[in-house]
Amino acid sequence: MSRMLLLAVALVLVGCSAMFGDAGSGQTAPVLRLARAARANGQITTAIALYREAAAVPGADDAVLVELASAMIDAGAPEDALDVLTQVPARSASRAASLLAEAHANVLLRRPDAALQAAEQAQGLAPDDSRAELARGVALDMLERHQEAQAAYHRVLERSPRSVAARNDLALSLALSGQFTEAVAIIGPMARSLTATPRIRQNLALIYGLMGDRHDAEAISRADLDATATAANLRLFDLVRR
Repeated sequence: MSRMLLLAVALVLVGCSAMFGDAGSGQTAPVLRLARAARANGQITTAIALYREAAAVPGADDAVLVELASAMIDAGAPEDALDVLTQVPARSASRAASLLAEAHANVLLRRPDAALQAAEQAQGLAPDDSRAELARGVALDMLERHQEAQAAYHRVLERSPRSVAARNDLALSLALSGQFTEAVAIIGPMARSLTATPRIRQNLALIYGLMGDRHDAEAISRADLDATATAANLRLFDLVRR
């Protein structure tokens, strides 16, 4: 597995569904509420079906298409998401959100150049939105332009010092550029907090694995994974490190 694919799995991508408020009105509003509730509860297949229903209503807002695409990304179907996003007009009020979803889909498809282009276009339309800056940083990291990526994450942290996504991505970027001590100092306290997510913990395990610390990598991995999955991760870390 390449470092590019590892980044696509490990980096935190902030969803774009919050870039707009209530996209529904009239007939679409009740269906949208159900779709959002299903997505929030992890019922992605149901959510996608409901979003499709809402998007098919005549006069439905373009934002519904973006939410549908975002749910498809959640479901691991980035190609389908990109197909949906082509239906969002260039002059749509939802264009920035559409571009951000496009960037996320291209990250998952390991197309960092396309992801960077979409993220920078989104940033041009919404310069104060940190999510576009984060998406740009992820694409830069995948292109191994780590210093530029780290500068992007620092800009987000200047505006939002407690941003979990920015701190996570900065730590991974530092690790990929060989700055392991700095990376652990950033993500370690996050991974050990009561509010830590499995992804944050596994990213810390990844960093320990990249620095060759199999003991700590295994200990952190076992917090969420069984022995078989942990062993597989350790082999992966060794492969990527080499």
